[in-house]
Amino acid sequence: MRKTTGGSTGRLIAPWALILLSFIADVASSSAKPIPVDLGREFRLKRGESAAVIGGRAFLRIAKFINSPCPKGAYCIWSGQAVITELTVDGKVVPPNAKDSPYAVTVKDSDYRTFAVLVVDEPELALCRKISDAPARDLCLEDLAQERNRDELCREVVSATRHCLYLKSKASGDLAACAGIATRRARVRCFKELSTEGGGGPRSCSELAPEPAEACRNLR
Repeated sequence: MRKTTGGSTGRLIAPWALILLSFIADVASSSAKPIPVDLGREFRLKRGESAAVIGGRAFLRIAKFINSPCPKGAYCIWSGQAVITELTVDGKVVPPNAKDSPYAVTVKDSDYRTFAVLVVDEPELALCRKISDAPARDLCLEDLAQERNRDELCREVVSATRHCLYLKSKASGDLAACAGIATRRARVRCFKELSTEGGGGPRSCSELAPEPAEACRNLR
C-alpha cells in the first residue's frame, strides 16, 4: 500500500492533536468574558464558560459533568447524572450546599456533557419557586414581596390574596377588591387608602355590600 506523503487530502489527525485542539478550545472559552445573568433568570452555560451575577459580586462556572446514567431495569440510588458547579462570591469559593450561601444554584436542564441551563437565585426565593402547589407558591412569593419590599415578585403570583392583591386593588382603585384580601392588616390598609371614610380615596364604604361595607368602615 502506498502512503500519501504530500498534500492534505485524506490525512488523518493524530489523537494527540485532537486533545490539543480540545484543550486550546477550553482555554479560549474559559478566558472569554463572563456572561452577565440576572437573579431568577434561566441562562445557558457551556463547559469552560463562566457567568457573572449582575453586580459582579458572584461568578459561576461548571466544574464538571457526571454522565453515568443508571442502566435500564437496574435499581440505582441516584440517576448517575449531575452538573457540578463552582460558585465564587467576593473572591471566595462557596462550598456546595453551604447553608450560609447568599445564592442558590438550580440546574434546569443539561445534556450532562457540554452544557447546562441554570438559575442563580436567593435561597428563599429559590425555595418559593420550587414549590409545586400553586397556592402555596403564591403565598410564599407574596410574603417575600412584602418582607423585602420587592413588589416586582407579584408578577409571578398567579392568584394574589394578600400583599399583591392589595397592590393590585390600589393600582386599579377597586375598593370592593379590598374585601378579598386575606390578611387583615393589608385589607384595612387597602380600605383606608381607597375609601372616603379612610381619607384616602373618592369612593365610599357604603357602596359595598353590607358585610364588606361594615369591614370597610371599621378601619381600626
